[in-house]
Amino acid sequence: MNNYIIETKQLSKNFSGEAAVNQLSIHVRKNEIYGFLGPNGAGKSTAMKMLLGLLQPTHGSIRLFDKNFDSNQIALLSSVGSLIEEPSYYANLTGYENLEIIQRLLKLPKENIDKVLKIVKLYEQKDKLVKNYSLGMKQRLGIALAIIKFPKLLILDEPTNGLDPAGIQEIRELIKSLPQKYDMTVIISSHILSEIEQMATTVGIINKGKLLFEGQLTELEEDEKYLFETSDDALAEQLLMRKGFELEENQSIVLKDYNKTNIAAAVKVLVANDIDIYQVRMVRKSLEEVFLDMTGREGGVL
Repeated sequence: MNNYIIETKQLSKNFSGEAAVNQLSIHVRKNEIYGFLGPNGAGKSTAMKMLLGLLQPTHGSIRLFDKNFDSNQIALLSSVGSLIEEPSYYANLTGYENLEIIQRLLKLPKENIDKVLKIVKLYEQKDKLVKNYSLGMKQRLGIALAIIKFPKLLILDEPTNGLDPAGIQEIRELIKSLPQKYDMTVIISSHILSEIEQMATTVGIINKGKLLFEGQLTELEEDEKYLFETSDDALAEQLLMRKGFELEENQSIVLKDYNKTNIAAAVKVLVANDIDIYQVRMVRKSLEEVFLDMTGREGGVL
């Protein structure tokens, strides 16, 4: 038995001969927040709909809770909550009444309603008509509807779309609390790098239906490099290379070394040869630049 809550193998979905998801193999561990990151149209929503049985894969396999999804779909989905695209609710009912409908349909304990209202911080507004809720409140109600059965797995598709900064922060802090406090595993999709960076423990990066990377975002960070600005860059480059220092090709003088002792040694070489040093500073690509390079600078990911 493995420790994966979700495991897909070569999961694919074609529409009219075009691959929306192409041989996707992801691994989501228990109690982690898995960030599913990619530009708009990358295949994130299609993949999530397959995980929920809303779309049939063209080929490939899905395992949830270490069980085959195809042969155990109804039983497995009883432990899954989801919010795909916009939340569904009855605008002319209160927040409490919307939750009560789901509670009755699923034959859940009535106390679950107040519990989830408190979790999403809507308890004080539970008797207010949903049509009078703000966009952020409606989104929190959508999450309450998804977690009312206290699922083992929660699937969220772009849950912060359209929210203002305060609303985004509320949703972010709510999601971050779910694994530890309520023993939930969360998979959340987004096209916004900074949001995933602040929430996720593991990230899967997808573009054009293909998984480009799976792991921790820190694994994508470049090693530190140091840029030297001098009075004679051409001579400085020759001297440093002669002394065995490794420099970036086709660059200004960029030393590929993060050992501070070696940086100091390079400075001594230049000073000993009467080269003035105007500046030494660390340079490396931001995670945003690395991500945009991976995805071909598409989708406007921030």
